[in-house]
Amino acid sequence: MRAGLLSIVLLGACGVGEDPVPNPTARVCTATMTVTGSFVRGVAPPLNADGTMYEGCWPVGTWTFQATVNTNDCAKAPAMLPQYSFQGTLGTDPQNGDPIQQFAYLTDPSAHNIIRVSAAGNAMCEGELTLYSPAGTEIWGLKPWLNPDNTIIGDGEYAMYTNDQWTNAQ
Repeated sequence: MRAGLLSIVLLGACGVGEDPVPNPTARVCTATMTVTGSFVRGVAPPLNADGTMYEGCWPVGTWTFQATVNTNDCAKAPAMLPQYSFQGTLGTDPQNGDPIQQFAYLTDPSAHNIIRVSAAGNAMCEGELTLYSPAGTEIWGLKPWLNPDNTIIGDGEYAMYTNDQWTNAQ
């Protein structure tokens, strides 16, 4: 009985944290983008346990960048905002009291969005900002890379769909 219950619990958790998988058969068109911008550090990274300076991805601060369309196979080029911005802050894990990084979309907090940041090579941070139109039929997937010198470079993709992709992403 316990093994069966454990299997059910484990199977239910399989989709947690995975990227949204839009319906590829509903895709109408796409565009690619280039991302450039800058980062303003918030809280300084903690020192290592041995007192040495922390090295690696530290995304706590404000990410601000622009996206420019490179290629487009849509009838009309996607509407791009003048700039995009999200902020990384430190919070506290309510379960164990450990510090955790949290992210908020600043450009339009009411927009459907998903933000993730992970460590990449060479002390860089790889961000992912996924934005959905109100109807969920347009997705902007922006991937800013935070360099050690606080510059941001990256790429992105826009896709238009015939049906709501936001409800599939949640």
